[in-house]
Amino acid sequence: MKRYLILILSGILVIFTSTKSNAQYADFGVSLGLTTYWGDLNAPSFTTNYIHNSGLAFGLHGRLMRGERLGIRGSFMYGTINGNDSRSDVQWQLQRNLDFSSYIAELAVMGEFYILPFSTQPGRFFFAPYVTAGVAAFWFNPVTQYQGREVHLQPLGTEGQGMAGRPDKYRLNNISIPMGAGAKFILTETINLGFEVVLRRSFTDYIDDVSTTYVNYDDLSRANGVLSARLSNRFNEYLGQNEPVVVPTGSQRGGEKVPDYYIATMVSLNFVITDSNGRKKLGGNKVSCPTFK
Repeated sequence: MKRYLILILSGILVIFTSTKSNAQYADFGVSLGLTTYWGDLNAPSFTTNYIHNSGLAFGLHGRLMRGERLGIRGSFMYGTINGNDSRSDVQWQLQRNLDFSSYIAELAVMGEFYILPFSTQPGRFFFAPYVTAGVAAFWFNPVTQYQGREVHLQPLGTEGQGMAGRPDKYRLNNISIPMGAGAKFILTETINLGFEVVLRRSFTDYIDDVSTTYVNYDDLSRANGVLSARLSNRFNEYLGQNEPVVVPTGSQRGGEKVPDYYIATMVSLNFVITDSNGRKKLGGNKVSCPTFK
């Protein structure tokens, strides 16, 4: 995994620094939008997932443009996501009866390639679409509601993590590969409006605390505690009974063992600091008081 990330980041830097153009823009911006979870707790409906698995997100970023085609940006984003089997119309998901919510905090470096030239000069293109990709580090922490209180899932080892012969508990930080597209709308020489949708492919299947198989209730209860066993297998809550529904170790709990994803759909307001000649733009014009003779 580290090899691929280094190659991607190196490729962005090589392409960016190898351009012969001296034209250069620098800007910073703020963004607001949605972060959306995509993983084992999805419903079959795309619309249902996109509407209900999303939470508000905001971000800050700085960008450097080399010429009118290539850009590189560093960013911070914070958002919330969630998933819930109760939104599905598939019987086995309704019976599984699992849910989670989490924050996503992300630091990313991404390259941008503009299909139409990006320029703030009057008379140039008003619309500048682009594609983007990069690398990111992110933090998450899945929780669920149980008997009126919020419970953190990772310490419980709900799939037997930490038991003898089973994997360790998963980390609450990981790496993702952002890939997506967007567009800039040039409003003035110093202000532009952006819109983008970027999919993040993570390298963990535990953003939702669900990945592989069940561990027998009694075994999990003895090893990791009663609360772990209760929140691993919530069939009984769906059926309206207090006694647990016992399933054998190895019964399928998650879907196919593939990484979880999260998506950011963001609108940004960007402020140009320097123009293509390196001249200061934002706050560069001074206003003086009139004098009277």
